[in-house]
Amino acid sequence: MHIVDLCRDPYGQLSAARKALLEQLLNAPDRRSWERARGLIIRDVPIVTLESAVRSVRRNPGADRTPDPFTLYRALRFAVDYESGGAESDCGGICR
Repeated sequence: MHIVDLCRDPYGQLSAARKALLEQLLNAPDRRSWERARGLIIRDVPIVTLESAVRSVRRNPGADRTPDPFTLYRALRFAVDYESGGAESDCGGICR
C-alpha cells in the first residue's frame, strides 16, 4: 500500500483528487502544487496538515521553499506512523 493511501482527513480516506494532488507533489514538486496541497489534512486525530508535517521533519523549519520529495515522504510517513499506533510510532511520529 502506498503512503498516500494511508492518509486520512476528518471524513475518512482522502478523495481521489486529493490523492492525485499528493502523488503529483511527491513525483514532481513545484511551487504551484505545493501551494495547492500545503493545507491538506493528512491525519485526522489530531488534525495535521501537510505543511505542519513538513515543518516537523524539516531541518530548517523557517525555510519558505517547496519541499523536496524525500522531505514530503518523511512528513507523510511520520504522520501515518503516529496514526497507526504500532511499533513504528515509537521510532517517529509528530505531535506527541
